Amino acid sequence: MSAEKFPILKEMGIDDPYDIERYTARIEGESDVLKIYFHRHQGDWVTKSKKFKFKRTHKTLRVNEGRVPYIDTTESSPYFLHAVDELDKLVAEERNTQSRKERLLEEMSHLEKVVERKLADMRRQIEEL
Repeated sequence: MSAEKFPILKEMGIDDPYDIERYTARIEGESDVLKIYFHRHQGDWVTKSKKFKFKRTHKTLRVNEGRVPYIDTTESSPYFLHAVDELDKLVAEERNTQSRKERLLEEMSHLEKVVERKLADMRRQIEEL
């Protein structure tokens, strides 16, 4: 997929959508909050991220049962939903392109580091005895 396939993200100011690693979405008061995390580049200490807030639309719904004939509610804006849809496509594409071999090698490397740290800790504890 080319970057032109993500017009909403482009409008939001994201020049390179393929630099996105992951995202989170939550409701905060009267807004939907979308936080986008970017890949860490060599030399960066902290992961870069951008936060976007989208106002929720208010609706009055008719309730067939109960004492109150109408109830106020909110829902996500269409713009927010389109942005999340584009992000889902990006994240899914990235997961599919990463081969199973690469994932297994990453898991093995992580496991080796964990075992090394645990052995070092156990050796330290033995020395203290």
